[in-house]
Amino acid sequence: MPLEYQQYLRLVHPEAHSDAVTTVAFSRHGQLLATGGLDGRACLWDVVSGKLLYVFLGKSPVLSFAWLGSDEGLVCGMEDGTIATLAISTKLIQLEGFLAHRFPVERLAFNGTYLASGAHKEVKVWKRTAADLPAGSWKLAADLRAPRRSSYTTACEIIVSSLHWTASMSYPLVLLVTYLSHGVAAFEGHTWSRIGGTSLPGHIADASLTKDGRILAVSNMLTGFELFAIKGFVELEPLFSFQQDVSNGPPVPVRFLHGDHALLGGTSNGKVNIWDVYSRRKQSLTLDGISLPPLPLLTSCS
Repeated sequence: MPLEYQQYLRLVHPEAHSDAVTTVAFSRHGQLLATGGLDGRACLWDVVSGKLLYVFLGKSPVLSFAWLGSDEGLVCGMEDGTIATLAISTKLIQLEGFLAHRFPVERLAFNGTYLASGAHKEVKVWKRTAADLPAGSWKLAADLRAPRRSSYTTACEIIVSSLHWTASMSYPLVLLVTYLSHGVAAFEGHTWSRIGGTSLPGHIADASLTKDGRILAVSNMLTGFELFAIKGFVELEPLFSFQQDVSNGPPVPVRFLHGDHALLGGTSNGKVNIWDVYSRRKQSLTLDGISLPPLPLLTSCS
């Protein structure tokens, strides 16, 4: 029987966001929800009750999140290039940050030891130096090389659109990076050298990787949502696509959920679509009629 969804909570509080929400992330055990916004606020909510637990106000808009361990802390990527770490415990709330990039930190991914951060064309890997201090220091482990431009992408900016930790039989640690107009690249986690990559037509606004690292879902700003099988990090085999209106042009997110059996995709018309990956049956959820105005593409390629 296909899953059906209905509204469970509406998170509203006068001390929460005063401007657009830019990023949301559930904690590992699903008990907390973090929301970040253009107002510089990072809010933590109790998922069961809908209660606002904490509000942290920064000087720069919050663009990305990555949870640390078992709800013990949260990493925030900021528009001014700062990475801020919030430690959460019953006795102490601690916040520390440092300047990590020259560009807005729009992508973060944590695997228990390493934190990957993406900002425009920059991808950096940071190692956690104090396991018992979630807000402690991060040490730079690698500054990854940007992909080369081809004759087809010479006029395109290099922009990181997603980061994913995975592994294979040959490489126990791999960072998979997607770029808006420069395809997909894979870096192994020992020397941090590039071990594979391939180009994709269109513009990759976002991507989601299954837990076993075998299937990549892509939000393509020109064609909609597409699924690819990963073949040795050097080839992406097209599987199938989900119909999606991309006429308005804004980038929309995509995520696997329910053990990678379903795919959640955003829209520009105030709806969220959820597909069963196997039957491809779709359910649309309306978010109070909120819609986005038409936007130009993030980059122009000639």
